[in-house]
Amino acid sequence: MLWLGIVCLFIIFVIIVFLFSFIRGEFNFSRVKDNDTLSVEMRALFGLIRYRYVIPIIQFKGFTKGILIKSEIVTKASSKLKDETKDHITKEKILYVYNQAKEALVHTLNLYDWTKQTLAKVECTDLKWITRVGVGDAPETAITTGAIWGIKSSLLGFSIRYVNLTGKPHIDVIPQYNEKQFSTEFRFAGRIRIWFVVVAGVRLISRAAKVKGGIRTWIQIVLKTLKIRSRVKTAS
Repeated sequence: MLWLGIVCLFIIFVIIVFLFSFIRGEFNFSRVKDNDTLSVEMRALFGLIRYRYVIPIIQFKGFTKGILIKSEIVTKASSKLKDETKDHITKEKILYVYNQAKEALVHTLNLYDWTKQTLAKVECTDLKWITRVGVGDAPETAITTGAIWGIKSSLLGFSIRYVNLTGKPHIDVIPQYNEKQFSTEFRFAGRIRIWFVVVAGVRLISRAAKVKGGIRTWIQIVLKTLKIRSRVKTAS
C-alpha cells in the first residue's frame, strides 16, 4: 500500500508539473531585399517537445497562381529536414479560410469574447521590430520613416492590448539616407501555461455545444483542414 501511495503521489505531481508548465512560441519574419523568411517554433515540456516550421521562400506568381510558399519542418536539433512542401496561396484559398472562420464564428457562442479571454493569458516575453528604409532622397526618406513609425504604432497599439506584455519591446525605424533600401525584422516570443490551454479548450467546446450544430461544424472544419494539408503534402 505504501508503494501504491508513493506512485499515486508521483503521478499527481507529474500531472501538476505538466499542467503548470509553459507552451512557448516564437514567430520570426525577416525581409532583406527580395529574400523573405518566416519561421514558427513551438516548445513544450521544458523543450522535450519541439516543433519548428520554416518558410524560406515566398514568391508572388501573379494574380492567377497567387503566392508560392515553400515550407520546411525540421527536427528538434534544427539540423535535419523532416518534411518539405510547396503550395500556392490563391484568392480561392483565402476566401475558403474566410468562410470557414465565419462558420466557426456563427456556430460558437461569443467566440470573440473567448478569443480575448484566451489571449489575455498569453505572456509576450520578447517583441522586436526593426525596419531600415531609404528611398534615395533625404527629405523623402525622413517622411517615409515618420509614416512607418505611425503605422507601427497603430498596429502594435491595437494588437498588444490583447496580450500580457512582460518584456520591454524593441521597436525602431532606421533611416538610410544614402541608399535605396527596405528591410525589416520582426520577432514575437510568447508563452502560455498548459493549464490555461486546457481550460480554453473546454470553454470552446462548451460554447460550441450551446449553438445548434456547433460541435459538428468544428469537427467538419478540422477534418477539412487535415484533408487539405494531406493533399498539399501529396502534391508536393
